[in-house]
Amino acid sequence: MRTAALVAYRAASDVVGKAAFFVVTIVAARRLSSEGFGVFALGTTIGWMAVVASDCGLQMHLARAVARVPDAAGYELRKWLRVRIALAGAALVVVAISLAALDASRHAPAIMLFVLGYLAAGLVEFVHYFYRGLSRTDIESTLTLWQRVGTLAAACIALWLRPEVATLAAAMVVPPLATAVYTVRLAAGMGPSTGSPAPPVQSPLSEFVRDVAPVGAGILLSALYFRIDVFLLEAWQGTETVGLYNSVFRVVEALRLFPAALLAVMLPRLVRAANPRPLVRMAAALTAFGILVAAALWLAADRLVPALYGPSFADAVPALQVLAAAFPLMSLNYALTYQLIAWNGHRAYAALCLAALVFNVALNARWIPAMSLNGAAWSTLATEALLTAGCAGLLARRPAPAAAMATT
Repeated sequence: MRTAALVAYRAASDVVGKAAFFVVTIVAARRLSSEGFGVFALGTTIGWMAVVASDCGLQMHLARAVARVPDAAGYELRKWLRVRIALAGAALVVVAISLAALDASRHAPAIMLFVLGYLAAGLVEFVHYFYRGLSRTDIESTLTLWQRVGTLAAACIALWLRPEVATLAAAMVVPPLATAVYTVRLAAGMGPSTGSPAPPVQSPLSEFVRDVAPVGAGILLSALYFRIDVFLLEAWQGTETVGLYNSVFRVVEALRLFPAALLAVMLPRLVRAANPRPLVRMAAALTAFGILVAAALWLAADRLVPALYGPSFADAVPALQVLAAAFPLMSLNYALTYQLIAWNGHRAYAALCLAALVFNVALNARWIPAMSLNGAAWSTLATEALLTAGCAGLLARRPAPAAAMATT
């Protein structure tokens, strides 16, 4: 009952959180100019990728380490929090240098503000994984509600008072920064209550190279193949096409909340699993859910897109239908990739994501010039199918680690 309640609360908070950002996207599409909405799409995508790149796999490693040895939770948090903050600062500097090199001075302030807000939210997400390892996703859910509702309120006020992309970006910085400060202090106070850790068996640097960096490389490569189509569309089709594709992609992205909620709560169980049975149960549930959602979204797409964004976005309907077909695979891949990492398959995961990235770029290079945003959607579907086959093959040959068997 407690697990069901945690999943329900996590799903509910994600519903509100995703809906809040989705409403921001809709209001921005209606209030900003076409160019401004394209900058919003680029800025939020760059910010998201900066978060993924600067995380380097730390949040997943933290959750895995805390789930395996809860008594060392406080020690693990203190060890990696300073590293996470330093990497976020480095990512901000890299984005600033890149924008200067690309001579993007016109939109650079807005993009930098979006990136800063996303990096602050990334720090919040890092601490969320500490709560997940301790099976305290109730704290994560509560903070998610406050942060996303605050972001919605700030964004809507900004767009109402002054419908400009820079104003929107500035408004969206404040809630994640405030949440980051609060959650770091809260988690630091929880650490000592989990007990004293055993002496470390390896230095943080060697642990980072061996266990953290491969996870980070895999997650970064996964993020690249998942959203690199935005940059390819910008290069080959223009900013307005990016806005069209981003609008329907956000619909599918919002629907991923159920897989995310289930995996957030069940992550400790996957880490400690001595056999594939928990994974099979979760995979079956997620796939069935994905198929039902995909069918409904496919049928409603031609009415849903104009209703949400306006008649000018009707050209994005076919892309939404293709992305809907990819949704069951996206849901299934959540479970498969989490289990692969939980069973120390992080190096194989990184190699698989590299193959998926190369595959995705090759398809986009062929299909985007021919089919525009529909080509990007078809590339996403094909890449998700490749990832499913790869994960299934790797897991079939990988036994549960000895540490999982010992804790089961």
